[in-house]
Amino acid sequence: MVTKIKKALDRTIMSITTVFTTVLVAGAIWQVVSRYFFNAPSTVTGELLRFLLVWTAILGATYAFGSNQHLAITFLKNKFKGKSRLGVRIVNDVFIFAFAILIMIKGGMEVVSITMTQTTPILNIPMGVVYSILPICGVLVVIYKLLLVKEYQEELSTGKEG
Repeated sequence: MVTKIKKALDRTIMSITTVFTTVLVAGAIWQVVSRYFFNAPSTVTGELLRFLLVWTAILGATYAFGSNQHLAITFLKNKFKGKSRLGVRIVNDVFIFAFAILIMIKGGMEVVSITMTQTTPILNIPMGVVYSILPICGVLVVIYKLLLVKEYQEELSTGKEG
């Protein structure tokens, strides 16, 4: 069950980021064409691309946290073996979990609520919508880390690293 949930999350995030990346590439090409061939750069595309780049980056980071491919200082973890190494991984994930709850979800919700009345200059959408990726991805990181609990329980009982 845990594996199915994780695979579904992975597929969803990767599908969304693939669509966003495709739109980013197409938008960048349109920016070049409109600027150099028509001498009229598209301001709508420019603002949209900025927001999509942020969303894509944060979704990509969320996927990295979910697949444990995030940037980490591994020299400490690599000094340990067995249950000690697992302990370092668990402590690391507790910090990530706390960061996701306090900064991404709680702080993100505050930023979203504060900026919901502000609108973007060109697209005229609430800035809160732009910032909503923070709490969304915070929830996803929390789900990913909760899904690791079963893996950690198995590792503790068998003594083998996953």
